[in-house]
Amino acid sequence: MVGKVQVPIMLVGNKNDLHMERVISCEEGKALAESWNAAFMESSAKENQTAVEVFRRMILEAEKMDGGVQPGKTSCSMM
Repeated sequence: MVGKVQVPIMLVGNKNDLHMERVISCEEGKALAESWNAAFMESSAKENQTAVEVFRRMILEAEKMDGGVQPGKTSCSMM
């Protein structure tokens, strides 16, 4: 197999707006994510809380695994 096989893992606690129906605490979620060596976030699509931030964080985690953005190695093409 050629290339990297690593992919970022991210545990996202969903339905953060349903406080009274919570089954897993934030601390339990963080601990599980840490045991998986994964990032952790909580989100609520209903209230549009952090929905975009989840995807931004995934991109950042992928860039970290790839060694980050290299200065002087980026380019932009406009059409």
